Amino acid sequence: MTTTQKTTTAKPRVTRAVKKTAVDSVEKLEKIAETAKTQALEVVEESKEALDVEVKQLNENVQKEFNSFKQELLKRLETIKTQFSGTQQDLIELKSFIKSELNSVVSELSKLGLELKSDVSQISVKHKDQLVDTLKRSKEHTLEVWHKVSTKQ
Repeated sequence: MTTTQKTTTAKPRVTRAVKKTAVDSVEKLEKIAETAKTQALEVVEESKEALDVEVKQLNENVQKEFNSFKQELLKRLETIKTQFSGTQQDLIELKSFIKSELNSVVSELSKLGLELKSDVSQISVKHKDQLVDTLKRSKEHTLEVWHKVSTKQ
């Protein structure tokens, strides 16, 4: 066998070995990518569950505040009813008093609305930060595994 024949026979073996190595690497990378994707989805789901719990608690607190506020308003109205006997002057005073009470109610509701808006914004930012952290960890993990696979080759 001549040198040319030996080189020609060796090339297909080397090419097959390189192809096999490449196929194995691609399969490993696909597994790594799938694992990273699964982990990212799990973390996103955990974040979502945690945020759902926070939203539920916030909603419960708002409902409690609203019910408390409603009860307080009803008590005030009962007090007002007992204080006024029903003359024209009393009705004018009642109108004035109710007007001022409603203004304070509107003011308190506006403050509550702003607080809710702030809380929702904070929850959104927190969720976004958690997702960014999750994606960073997934990327780092994928790159780490990629480097391990590529150094073994």
